[in-house]
Amino acid sequence: MSLIPQVGRKIWSVRLFIAFVYVSLSIMGMTMVVPFLITVSGSTSNAYDNERYWPIPRFIWSEKDRFMRSMVPYFNDFKGWRKQLMCNMNGIPAHWSSWSAIGLDIKSADARADVYLALEQAEPDTMRVRAADYSRFAMNYLLTDSLVGFDLKDKVPFLQSLYGGRFAEENPEQAKGLSPQKLAKQGLILLSEEWDTPFESYYDIGFRNELYAPIDQQGWFPPNMIPKYAAFLELKKAYRNHMFTPGAEKQWKRWLKENDKSVGNQDSAFPVTEDSSAELQKQWCEFLATQLPASPVMPYALRAEWYKYLESEDVGLSLRLTSDFTVDDYNRLAGTEYDNLYVTPFPIPESFGAEIRDIWERFVLNRYPLRLTTITLDEGIQQKFQRFLHKQVKHLRVANNLFKTDADSWTDYEFTSTPPVGEEEHQRNFRNIWRNFVRERIPMGHREITSSEIAYQKFLLNKYGSLQKINEIYRWDLNVIEEAFPPFMDAYTITFKNNQRAMTWYPVRDNYATVLNFLLFNGRAIPVTIVLIVMTLICTLTINPLAAYALSRFSIKGHDKILLFMLATMAFPAMVSAIPAYLLMRDLGMLNTFFALVLPGAANGMAIFILKGFFDSLPSELYEAATIDGAREMQIFRIVAMPMVKPILAINALNAFIAAYAGWAWALIICQDKSMWTISVWLYQISSAWGRTPWLITAGFMVASIPTAIAFLSCQKIILRGIILPSMK
Repeated sequence: MSLIPQVGRKIWSVRLFIAFVYVSLSIMGMTMVVPFLITVSGSTSNAYDNERYWPIPRFIWSEKDRFMRSMVPYFNDFKGWRKQLMCNMNGIPAHWSSWSAIGLDIKSADARADVYLALEQAEPDTMRVRAADYSRFAMNYLLTDSLVGFDLKDKVPFLQSLYGGRFAEENPEQAKGLSPQKLAKQGLILLSEEWDTPFESYYDIGFRNELYAPIDQQGWFPPNMIPKYAAFLELKKAYRNHMFTPGAEKQWKRWLKENDKSVGNQDSAFPVTEDSSAELQKQWCEFLATQLPASPVMPYALRAEWYKYLESEDVGLSLRLTSDFTVDDYNRLAGTEYDNLYVTPFPIPESFGAEIRDIWERFVLNRYPLRLTTITLDEGIQQKFQRFLHKQVKHLRVANNLFKTDADSWTDYEFTSTPPVGEEEHQRNFRNIWRNFVRERIPMGHREITSSEIAYQKFLLNKYGSLQKINEIYRWDLNVIEEAFPPFMDAYTITFKNNQRAMTWYPVRDNYATVLNFLLFNGRAIPVTIVLIVMTLICTLTINPLAAYALSRFSIKGHDKILLFMLATMAFPAMVSAIPAYLLMRDLGMLNTFFALVLPGAANGMAIFILKGFFDSLPSELYEAATIDGAREMQIFRIVAMPMVKPILAINALNAFIAAYAGWAWALIICQDKSMWTISVWLYQISSAWGRTPWLITAGFMVASIPTAIAFLSCQKIILRGIILPSMK
């Protein structure tokens, strides 16, 4: 029956009151729904839009937002990524110091995205030509002089597959009966032995030193022979082969089918590697050039260091500048008219002014990476090197010990045009001598330098023959070939337009897949949690009702004191009793067992008190009728009493489920053995370890909330039936 009669609803004051009630309920409902939607939205985000806190992600309806958001994997988590972004995307604002700052500057980000999306609409054919050339160049450029941002969701499965596969190759009989989890564990043991570092989990493995290697420094050389760096290169190679590019495999197989390209085994056609057939590799290069020209592995833009050097204090002092170096200073020195420092040539052309040429020469001599330098040899340089070596080491016996040689004279040591390789101590010693000699004694005229920019300029000249032809085909307006840089943004724009759906939604799916993979391959989180919940529910639905029924049904002496004692336990926070409970479990020898997890909370004082009240409220005639019919006490308890208290049992079961499922603190205290950690403990661990990727943590919370939601929905009808039916009666 309605509380307000139909006639009363016609009064305006009543109508206003009803409207107020509906508005209040709507606002209160939104205060519950909006935070949940923000959590869901956060689990679908990445570094670009994670700090927006919008209930609905903007990328759902904005193509420009999707364009910028999908660029994050290309410029993320490696040293100097912002400078690399500035070199490839001209004119970005100075305050774009992080991806979160870019994501919050929606207006500027949309403006930058609009430039490339509009260009693709205006001249699609020309952009595709530039993108195809970029793809062919980047796929063959030096892997050690390329950059990539690794993602946790890609790194872990790759290492599991790589080292699990190696273990299976070396131990085929032992690996035959192993599950994927056990095979991955054996692979982790093999990895730890090779790297000489013990790891408990693949998630503990990081490539931070490799990602932040001083690739810009003159004296750094890639440690190719180190097992960890070799694995790093394998992972980088997998990225370059688009193994982790969203939608690449599906698009590749569809392209083969649409273009009638026959492949012997479709399942083995991805990823295509150097071990694949020559015909398949040719088709793969054609596919990449037209469909996915932007590889996540980008050639390192060394010009970023040149521009950084121009803005350095060294250059400022030599030029006696009173303010920072600007493009106006550059134009004055070079005799040019550029409007942006980041579009100026690299390397410096011979036709430019002497002052800028002098600065360039100092940069090459003092800053240019020696790994990208080749020395022109002659007899004079060999003699200089031998004299330099003699001066530095002094004694031939010491030299033989340092370099593990058996030289009879200093002339036995030869200087090489490229840096000596190897990671043994004697090899590093000789490379250090080589590096010091080049720094101090090799003049500019004997140095031949390279970089991604120089290599790309040679690539264009080899393909098109002249700068005029390049300008004609590319629709560029270059004055010198040194202004030609790898057109990554053209390649990225084409890749995005061809693969927009996958690049937008696959990472969202992968956020959840990463969390599930973490839970499956760490300890026994899922089975331990299931067993714990089952044991907890059994205890909750037996011990508490039995205790409450006994207190209600029988006249136990001092039952009021018993109730008071049980309620008193609820007056103290759980952490107060954690230490004595831990000591008790330790003395009983129950640490790292399910009993230690379940027994301290098996009986709940509040649940027993409430159940006793329910049993007390049942009519005594029910018990008497059951007794007259010959029912024993346990039958009365099971058949008569228990069905009558289903609503409160459902509430108790729900509370017990939540306590067991979400209670990470007690499980962490009582179980030092990680194999006994529950899902909530592992999620607590990732909330600490994955602080740099909060979207994965949020995805973990969403995954963790699913069982709780299912449990609540399962108990909801029973609880509501217990509330509504008695009131109707």
